[in-house]
Amino acid sequence: MTSRTFIAPHHIAPRKPHRRPLEAVAFGVRSLPLTFNRAFWRLVGLLLNIGLFMVLFQVYKVGRKTFIQRGETVGFANAEQIIHWQQSLHFFVELDVQQWILQRPEWVIRGINYYYAGFMPIFYICCGLALLFGPAQWRFWRQVFVISMVLALPWYAIYPLAPPRFMTDHGFVDTLAIYGPNYFKEGGMVTANRFAAMPSMHIGWSTIGALMLVACLPKVRGFRIGLPIGIVHVMMMTLTVIATGNHYILDAVGGWIIVAASMLVAWKLTDRIPVRFPRLLSPD
Repeated sequence: MTSRTFIAPHHIAPRKPHRRPLEAVAFGVRSLPLTFNRAFWRLVGLLLNIGLFMVLFQVYKVGRKTFIQRGETVGFANAEQIIHWQQSLHFFVELDVQQWILQRPEWVIRGINYYYAGFMPIFYICCGLALLFGPAQWRFWRQVFVISMVLALPWYAIYPLAPPRFMTDHGFVDTLAIYGPNYFKEGGMVTANRFAAMPSMHIGWSTIGALMLVACLPKVRGFRIGLPIGIVHVMMMTLTVIATGNHYILDAVGGWIIVAASMLVAWKLTDRIPVRFPRLLSPD
């Protein structure tokens, strides 16, 4: 009796792997329960990731600063265009919001200024809580954060924009310069591009940090406790960037567009890229 070898017909294509819905990837992944040993390694991973983020942030600032000369040339004209667009759409409210805040007791604007200056430490706190309680979900949001840096950079070359605090002819005030802290000091490792108002990654990264809390913090009786915290944080940061004269509402919209696009890219492409973070950066 002769053996026969089965040869699959050429017209039968290999089955493509099933892709889970974006909601399941971003919010539905389950992490291993938190134990003392896992908590230790997650804290180690957090410190390493924050170090990586700090390096990436300096590289990001170098990329933004590359376009500063063009910003000084066209940034003010683009700011007038943004103001005109918002006036025509009847939501140019930035000046009214800032003036209303400045009429409150001085500690209000000082507190808002410090909230603006502390947005990256707040973001790192969001990362820490997310990695501690939901490392499996947090990996997706780390990818979203890194991708958002890449997607945001071209905007600064395409559309340099002077922030409202530069538009003194319209009545705006630079609250950080008057009340402190000196957020835009020149002594840092890499000075900021002050004509990089669009998109607002203060809003974009605050939104990513808030979504980390929604996805990763534990549920209490089926309710995501990170949801109200995240909503309050994004609302506060939106008020902050407007009250301090650092961003227009359209800048915030640009930041949210970057977040949405980064989530889509992370969902569609990340699994197809062979590069993986080292185990220490991705603890269980």
